[in-house]
Amino acid sequence: MKSIQQYQIIVLTRDINPVIRKGMQGTIIEILDSETFEAEFVKEDGVNYEFEGNYTFTIKLLDIN
Repeated sequence: MKSIQQYQIIVLTRDINPVIRKGMQGTIIEILDSETFEAEFVKEDGVNYEFEGNYTFTIKLLDIN
């Protein structure tokens, strides 16, 4: 089983929504449980990606590489 830590850089293995897509790198900002995390994704200019008013996104262990 993968060990995920806060502030770890991850790569998505599937699309989360139309903005947060497979292959994007993000950072784990909160560990909700052993399978569920909050992550943020930042553009090259340092601004967080946003979708429907959200700047952090819930992802599952299956969603990351």
